[in-house]
Amino acid sequence: MTTLRTVIPFCLVIVLFNLRLDLSRLIPEGETAPQSAVSPKNHSALSNDEYLKWLQEARRRSLNLSSTEEPIRIMYRAMNGLGHQLTRLSAAYHFAMLYQIPRVWPTHNPYCGGNSTIFTIYDYLIGEGQLMVDIPFFGDKNLYRNPNLFPRPNITLDHQDQQRVIHFSNEVQGYGHARAGKLWSIEYLKKGNALGKEVTDYQLYHQLMLLFEHKHKARIQKVLEATRFNEHTVFGLHIRTGNGETGDFTFKGRGMNDLDGWVARVVLLLCDYEQKHSHYFTKKPLMVYVGTDTGSVMQKLRAASNKNCEIPFVSSDQTFVEEGKSVTWNLGYDDLDKCLTGWEDMFLDMYLFTRCNSVMAGTYSSFTQSAPLSFMMHKAKRQQLQQQGEGDEQHPHYFCDVGVDGNRMDCASTLIGWLNQTTSMAWGVLNATKQRMKHEIMFPVLEGGGAIAQAFGRAGIKMD
Repeated sequence: MTTLRTVIPFCLVIVLFNLRLDLSRLIPEGETAPQSAVSPKNHSALSNDEYLKWLQEARRRSLNLSSTEEPIRIMYRAMNGLGHQLTRLSAAYHFAMLYQIPRVWPTHNPYCGGNSTIFTIYDYLIGEGQLMVDIPFFGDKNLYRNPNLFPRPNITLDHQDQQRVIHFSNEVQGYGHARAGKLWSIEYLKKGNALGKEVTDYQLYHQLMLLFEHKHKARIQKVLEATRFNEHTVFGLHIRTGNGETGDFTFKGRGMNDLDGWVARVVLLLCDYEQKHSHYFTKKPLMVYVGTDTGSVMQKLRAASNKNCEIPFVSSDQTFVEEGKSVTWNLGYDDLDKCLTGWEDMFLDMYLFTRCNSVMAGTYSSFTQSAPLSFMMHKAKRQQLQQQGEGDEQHPHYFCDVGVDGNRMDCASTLIGWLNQTTSMAWGVLNATKQRMKHEIMFPVLEGGGAIAQAFGRAGIKMD
């Protein structure tokens, strides 16, 4: 069992500036909110509400820009489940940051209306408008505005009087998964920090969670109060059983063959962890927030916990898809409101995971490897930098992968450590089988060249 203390100076400098834009409402109870940001115009303190107001106004203005104001536009069409969408959207966002394209527009997709109705679910989830890439509150440490922070190719338009639109549908050209032995290997990520991808991921996810929170504030507050969320040290537990899903999910062997046994063992794992680390949970007891695609999981978890250490397992009040009827995103809805509520339920779980102290992935999933992973790594890095305040009373921030049988967990506190499967903390039956791992987050493929340039070629844009 080893503890990683890997520090990438470039990344940390940028993160320190980004930390100044964190919103206190997105910081779990017990953490200290960073200081407010400084505006490049007047250097005045920027409050949380002011940042949100700026963001909303910038998105409103983005709805009606001329080709002169917006010579290059990125249109991203999301596909498949929420986690899948966000990991790809993060690639489009990083692409925009790399080539100084100030906005990304999540456009229509085939859900909630099918072929007869074009509806952008993000309009419902976070409000209408583009996502802001150029956020002018980071000064010289802004990845977008400072070309010296990392090398980038130059791009020019063939015809300056025409707006060029780059369409991404699902996948983003020039981005792929981190895999050993490939162009985007772990070694490459260590060396170059993937051109700031970890930083832009957090900037995107933070923006999404802030906008979602503002638009769905009443429902979020209801969950927080009902669960007494802020009075606990909360672990997020994601259990993706498949609930009858076939196709790619089954092909990759991602289901749970013995759900009852897995639930019983993971509850014992958490009970043992709580008892052996009781000093972390004296002031704020451990509670587990559960996000799942199968409604019966909650009853199983609570029954197992009541027989043992009585850790509270909680979830939001939502309607689950009928047992064995697949998952929400893949379900054909005739009722628009029901469809949108289903997506809201999913986003709510993801939002609450970002507010947790640590997140546990029952099986590998892009759902947890998107915003939840990014937030946990960001919190862990901030905690390591502070090295003060709460001391041993504050539980470390981890992203944990639960073993195949539910009787071990392997936890990381750095992104490189997680990618390399080098744990900061492991617990349980350590000779048990680890989780089958597939990295769902996307990184730029820059070694070898060519891939990203294809996106510009189809849009009438040349790279110098």
